Amino acid sequence: MTRLGIQISSVREYLQTPEDVLASFSKVSEIGYKTIQIQWINPEIPMDFIHDALKETRLECIGTQDHYDVVISHLDEVIEINDLWGGSYITVSGIPERYHSYEGCLEFAKELNKLSEFLETKGKILNFHPRYMDVFQYDGQNSLDIIFENTRSDFQFLLDIYHIIHAGLDPIEWIYKVKGRNDLIHFKDGMIDSDGNKVLMPVGQGAIRWKKIFDATIETGVKYAFAEQEKWQKDPFQCLKESYDYIMMNGIE
Repeated sequence: MTRLGIQISSVREYLQTPEDVLASFSKVSEIGYKTIQIQWINPEIPMDFIHDALKETRLECIGTQDHYDVVISHLDEVIEINDLWGGSYITVSGIPERYHSYEGCLEFAKELNKLSEFLETKGKILNFHPRYMDVFQYDGQNSLDIIFENTRSDFQFLLDIYHIIHAGLDPIEWIYKVKGRNDLIHFKDGMIDSDGNKVLMPVGQGAIRWKKIFDATIETGVKYAFAEQEKWQKDPFQCLKESYDYIMMNGIE
């Protein structure tokens, strides 16, 4: 069964003080979210406070996310906070500019393999979260294909449906492509407004057609699906509730 959770970076503006963190955790828990992926909480907030806030609001932290270079430069701390908060998954996002070539993607894949193997010794699972700006074409292959084909057979990809679509890729094809290597997925929706601007919306209210995406998510055994929306046109917690209600109606609990 695919469990529904929240990527807490959705409410970054409300994660800047201990009081706000506890209030935000309480609000998403009251909506019905039970699992959480942590990103963009003010680093000045003590790790122990966040641990206690998770317990108080009965949220299960499955892991953290940050940019690749941030994670590798603070790796011991990232492992420590996941140990404390109960997280098993460490997600890295983005392909650093130094790897923006065919040979660079091959080198990046090697680095991901090394990091993945090391984290396994610490009881952690590495995920790579590609963004739409990470997709480049090299000799008939795109950067994600190169990384996919040159990483370990159990190396994990976290697909963000919004980013996959905006990269010009087929989300259904990619969900099935990474079957068995995709414990986590992000559900984010949006549209282009009348002025040509990209606008994020609650899941089900944008331009993305979700039914087949939900079906593929369930059929391929994705363990956790996280609603995400970092910008809003109304109260952000109302947006997260509307995403929750829509996703729940479509078989992901």
